[in-house]
Amino acid sequence: MKGESIDLQYLSRFCKEDRSRMERYVNLYLNGSPEMFAELLANVEASDAEGLAVAAHSLRPQVNYMGAQRLFDLLTTIETDARAHGAAACRGMVDECAELNAVVLAELRAWSGQGT
Repeated sequence: MKGESIDLQYLSRFCKEDRSRMERYVNLYLNGSPEMFAELLANVEASDAEGLAVAAHSLRPQVNYMGAQRLFDLLTTIETDARAHGAAACRGMVDECAELNAVVLAELRAWSGQGT
């Protein structure tokens, strides 16, 4: 399935096209990512550049499994920029990540039949 913000081809290959395995990974993302993205925002608000970089780095594998390339790219930039320029320099990107993740979550819910 390919949506506006996700492409589950990687996850499909990773799960050997086993729909139930894919659903488990999607559900893990649906349940865990909101808290992880909240941590990004908390680190920006606390001006914790290293915490922000670590949080962005930690999110990247899960985002990659969901095929959310734009979100993956933003997290990669946040990780690098937080260390190089501080947390404040990443505020706009963190806000963009939150908005983009809302779209990713909606697309994953639609794919899994969980609605919006």
